This record gives sequence, C-alpha cells and structure tokens, in this order.
Amino acid sequence: MNSKNLRQLTKVFLLDLFEVKTNNLKCLPKYIAIFILVVYCSCNKKDVVFSKNLQIESSIEAAKNKKNSIEKRRKYLYEAYRLINDIGNDSIKNSKLLDVAFQAKKVKDSLFFRKVNKEAFVMSKELNDELGLAKSYWSYGSFFSNYEVYDSAYYFYKKAYDKYKRLGNNRYEGKMLYNMAFIQYKIKDYLGCESNVFRTIPSYELSNEVKGVYKCYNLLGVMYGNSYDYNNSKKYHKKALSVLEKLDNNSAYKAATLNNIGLIYKEQNNYKQALSYFNKALEMKDLYKDNIRLYASLKTNIAYSRLLSNDTLIVEKELLESLKIRDSINHVLGIISSKLSLAEYNYKFKDTVQALILAKEANRLAKKIAHPGDVLASLQFLSEIDKKNSYKYLNEYVDVEKEVSKQENFLKNKFARIRFETDEYIEEANRLSAQQTIILISSIALILVLSLLYFVRLQRSKNKALQLEAAQQQANQEVYQLLLKQQEILDEGKMKERHRISEELHDGVLGKIFGTRMGLGFLDIQADEFTQNQHQKYIDELQEIEKEIRVISHELKNELIDKANFIQIIEQLLHEQSQVGGFTFSIEASEELHWSHISNEIKINCYRVLQEAVQNINKYAQAKQVQVILKNKNTNLLLQVIDDGMGFPTEKKYSGIGLKNIESRIKKLNGFFKIDSVVNKGTKLYIEIPLLKVN
Repeated sequence: MNSKNLRQLTKVFLLDLFEVKTNNLKCLPKYIAIFILVVYCSCNKKDVVFSKNLQIESSIEAAKNKKNSIEKRRKYLYEAYRLINDIGNDSIKNSKLLDVAFQAKKVKDSLFFRKVNKEAFVMSKELNDELGLAKSYWSYGSFFSNYEVYDSAYYFYKKAYDKYKRLGNNRYEGKMLYNMAFIQYKIKDYLGCESNVFRTIPSYELSNEVKGVYKCYNLLGVMYGNSYDYNNSKKYHKKALSVLEKLDNNSAYKAATLNNIGLIYKEQNNYKQALSYFNKALEMKDLYKDNIRLYASLKTNIAYSRLLSNDTLIVEKELLESLKIRDSINHVLGIISSKLSLAEYNYKFKDTVQALILAKEANRLAKKIAHPGDVLASLQFLSEIDKKNSYKYLNEYVDVEKEVSKQENFLKNKFARIRFETDEYIEEANRLSAQQTIILISSIALILVLSLLYFVRLQRSKNKALQLEAAQQQANQEVYQLLLKQQEILDEGKMKERHRISEELHDGVLGKIFGTRMGLGFLDIQADEFTQNQHQKYIDELQEIEKEIRVISHELKNELIDKANFIQIIEQLLHEQSQVGGFTFSIEASEELHWSHISNEIKINCYRVLQEAVQNINKYAQAKQVQVILKNKNTNLLLQVIDDGMGFPTEKKYSGIGLKNIESRIKKLNGFFKIDSVVNKGTKLYIEIPLLKVN
C-alpha cells in the first residue's frame, strides 16, 4: 500500500473511532486490532491482498455502526465496493459483495443494493455457490419486505429457505421460515403463519438460537391476539418472557412483550392489568435510548388506557408528549396513532371540531403512506363523529375494506400456490424416485441390448461390405487380366502380321531383287564407257535397296517395346476419371522401364493403386491437376501420384478403406508406401516396389 492510501485509511479509522460513544468502549479493541493489522500488512508487499481484505472489512464494519449517519454508512459501503472490484479471487469477491449488499439494504440505498446483489447473485451462479445464492435470495426477500412488496419477499424467502434446507443449515433455515411466517402475519394469513412458526421453533432450538425462539413465541402471541384468541396470545407471550431469561441485554425485548400483553388486556377491557404491564415495560432500563419508538408507544398506550378507564387527569399531556416524540423521529405510523388517540380524547370532551381536524389529519397521513389498517381506523372514527358525512365515510370504509380483503386473499392464494407447488414437487419427486430408479435400470438394460443389436448389425454390414469390396476387387482384377489378355492377343496378331510381311519382304521381294541384280551383273554390255558406268551404278543401287529391305524385314521381326501398351491403359484410366472429376492430367514414364520384363502382379497392383488414388482425388480432393510419374529407381519401380487438391492432415493413422487397400497391396509386394499432404495445398502419394523379372 502506498503512503496516500495509508493516510486515507488512517483518516477513515480515526473518524470512525471518534464516533464511538463512551458507553460503547467495548468496540475499541476491535477497531484498534483491525487498524494495527491493516497498517502492518500494508507495509508488506507480500500481504497486499490480505491488507485489501482488511480494508474492506474495516469499511463494512464502519457501515454497520449505527452510530454513524446513514449518509456516512453509505459512503463506507461505496468505498468497500470500490475495493472489492480489485479483488482477483472470485470466491472472496462474491462473499464481500454479499456483505455489502446486505448492508446496502439496511441503509435503504435501493439502487445500490439492487446493483450489488445482482452482481453477487450472477457470480454465485457462475461459481455454483449454493450458500451465496441462499444469501442473495435472503437479501432480496428482506429488501422487498422493507418496502412491503410481500409477494416478492415471500417468494425470495422461500427460495432461500429451500437452499438452506438442502445445505442442512438449521439456523438460517429457521430464519427464513420465520421471515415467511412474519409476512403471512402481515397479510393476515394466520393459519400459514402459525404453521411456519411451529416449523421454525425446532430449527432454532437445534441451532441454540435463543433470540429466534423468543421471536417465534412473541409472533405467535401477537398473531393470536389479532385473531381474538386472547388466552393463547397471553400463553405464548409469557413463554416468550421465560425464554428471555436465557438472553443477556434483554430489556428492549422484554419491554416489547410486556407491551403486547398489556394490549391484550386492553382489548379485554381489563385496563388495570393493561396499565400494570405498560408501566412495567416503561420501567425497563435505557428504553428511551435503545427503543424510542416503543417508549412513545407505551406512553400512548398508558394514556389511552387511562382514557378508556375514565382516568383522564393527565391523558392529554401524555398523548401530546408521545406525539412530540414521534414527530421528532418522523415515525409516521406512530403519529397517526397519536392523532387518532387525541381525536378520541377531544371527542370525549365534546371538542368535535378538534377531533375532526385530528382524525382527518390521521386519515390523510394513512392514505399518504398507503397503510390500510390506519385508513380504516380513521374512516370508522370519522363516520362516528361526523354525522353529516357519515354515509360518505362508511362507503369509503367499505370500499377500502373490500380492496384490502381482496389484496389479502390474493396474496394468501399466491403464497398457498408457492407452498403447494413446492410440496407437490417434493411429493412428486419422492413418488417418482423409485420409478426413476426402475426406469434408469430398464433404460440401461434396453440401451445395452439395443447397442449389442446395433453392433451386431453394424458388424454384419461391415462384413458384407468387405465381401462386396473383395468381390469388386476380384472382378476388377479379372477385368484387368482380360484387358491385358486382349492386349496380348492384339499384340500377337500384330506380331504375326509383321512376321508375315517380314518374311514376304525377305523371301519374296528381296530374292527377286537379288536375282535381278545378279542377272544384270552377268550381262556383258558392249557399249561406251558412260553406258557401262551407268549400268554398274544401277546394279549398286539395287544392292542398296536389298540392304534397306533386309533391315526393314529384320525390324519387323523384332518385338515392339510394350511400354506403350501399359501406359495406354493408364492413360485410358486417367482420361475416364478426368471426365468425372474435371481435372487435367499428365503422365511421365521413364524410358528405362521395360514393362515386358515386369511381372503382371506388379502391373495389376500398380493399376489398382492408381485407380484407387484417382477415385479418392475425385471424391475428396477437388483437384484441378493430377500428375502420374513412373520411374526406375535402382532396382525398384517408383510410382508417384501428385494432385493440387484440398489435402488433409496426415498426423492420424490412415482411416479410409481406400488408403488401407493401397497400403495392403504395397505390403504384399514388399514395397514402401507414404503420403505427404498439406491442407489446401495438395497431396503426394509415394510408392516404391521391388522389381521382379518374369521367369
């Protein structure tokens, strides 16, 4: 960490430290320890990551500190978020994002919460982090619950509950069930609330969550009170009080429960008992400082109970004091309650005008915050005291009550569907589990049988294809043999005709010319010297003609070089295949090769190899040019087939049946076979075969 960052961290620490009140000095060791660790690790480059984590933790701790203002807590969270984005480890980053999101919800920064929690949710999914997903669902549920969007809140709490249940986390499983129950209480789904609370208690007891057990009993007490089951209400409130004995610093909780018991007695018109519990609650240590809202509520409840019991001496003073406290902390629901109580007080003492003013103010505030319970209470009171507009207020009361009832029923049904779908899914999953096992085993067996049948059929097809291929090769070989035999017959006919002409020239024409020349030579011509010279000249010319005819006769007797015959067959093959493949071809044949001295087996296999190679070129290569080279290399026949086609990677073993056939043929002839190919540049087939002379 550089000096600038260290100074900034020190500044943050000191500001936070100065805000720790005297009665909260127990926090000092924690802050000092964090600060020392941060400074120490900041000086060590190897511990930069650890240092950054401590900075984040320090910012989050400062954001948790309720002694700081909301604005300052938000700034700490923004700083923590900025630092989190520099973390390379996704798991750590995700954990910190979840912590920041949870605190963002508490400081009521909805946009920031949605942004951070969404990032954490997406990252948890990517990391397959079930615990992270559960925390993210929990945060969403709590967020929507704060804004009283109860259907969304219930949905996300249910998702979080399912995750924690699968993870076997009893504590948080219980917390989610409690949250679901609380929402059901809010929409007056008392049966659903009761069911979930009783499911929550064992989870809390297993995880030794004393405060959680207290909250469950307290919620049951409040719920039974609202449904007019006062005996059960008092029973569970008293159970809640007994649980609180196991909890340290329980004053605020004890005061809340005592207040709830007092309200039950008030509803039963037992104002003396009610006042007894309200006063006990008000006597709890540090109540004004720890829970000012509850303090104001108790003051109102005491004053209202006195009003109802006709002990009105200081009622107005108590109610006004309570209203002042609620105004100072902007507790709108409390303000509405105080105004309605004051309105009732004024109406009781015949000040109807002031009562109307206060009741209308309460009605306006209740509508402004869309709190149907207080809207209904204010409308009911207005209909009783404003005789002139009583009918209007009653109609409005009925309309609001219908809408509230409709909304509550809608949410109840929606929650029931969520529970039913989940329970139905679990039941169906259990029911199908055995079936799935049977189906799985049957499927595996069926797949094995089908696979066996498929492989048998495939093997038969391969065998049949190999047999057909062998028959085709045999037929091709026979055709080639026939071609060679036909060529031999043609050659033999040609040779016989050449021999006949040779003999005719040698024995017939040459004999006659010789006889003529001899006759002319024995003639005694008596003539001048020029004539004699001419006579001798013609005799010499006849002798030259004899020599030429003899040479022609001998040449006709000699065998033709049969290179042309084998090359013609190859040329015919290439010509036919070029028509199919659309390529041009060339043949380069060495003069040193004497095909008459090469065995038919070699020629047949060379023809077959060339045939297979050209067919492969037509199938796959899309070549434009094909070159065939036939050379004599030492005592070997060298055959090369070169194309400019697509080529293929040669790293793998030859897999095509055509190439395997070529390799097989060359091996039978004790030859050498190699393929050089480059993708998009072409292929070169290189073959060497030892030459065997015909016996």
